[in-house]
Amino acid sequence: MNKMATLVVIALLSGSTSIFAQSAEDATEACNEAARLIAKKDIDGALEEARWCVESLQQMKQQQTLAVMPDEVKDFVGGDIEENTIMGMTMIERSYTRDDETIKVSMTSGAASGALAGLTQMALGMGGGGKKMRIQKRTVVDMSEADGKASFVVQLKSGGMLTIGSDELSPEAVLPFIKAFPIIEIDDAMR
Repeated sequence: MNKMATLVVIALLSGSTSIFAQSAEDATEACNEAARLIAKKDIDGALEEARWCVESLQQMKQQQTLAVMPDEVKDFVGGDIEENTIMGMTMIERSYTRDDETIKVSMTSGAASGALAGLTQMALGMGGGGKKMRIQKRTVVDMSEADGKASFVVQLKSGGMLTIGSDELSPEAVLPFIKAFPIIEIDDAMR
């Protein structure tokens, strides 16, 4: 069992780059410790270390996703990245500004995000949705309101979703930003 757990961890970590070296080291240590405790039949201790192993791997995955968030899109400059995790769902937000115009991007991922995306899709199917379109091989729904504020929901193949919107810009003005945003790269990083 010890060798099997170590091999799984090595396989998972082999795709990481040196930018994640410290996190990979932490994950490897926690996973190896969990395997060692299993061999000693300390199941409670192994569970605790396994939780740290999973937490470290999740942090590495989030770092990979954050690394794909661009600093600039269509002359809009990205601000600070905010990240919140609650009840198994991670929300990453970044505002992009150009002069007095702002476009806000929110990315939701994690175990609960698939259910949230499913509920959103169900609401859209019941007549509560907007215009659907395809951008970068993903379904994008224009949820903009009559007041002219832009709001788009992008369904990701990874189970998460992106929400892209602006209070200052019209939907037509936000669409070029969405088309230039690295949706596929972010979706791939979340898998």
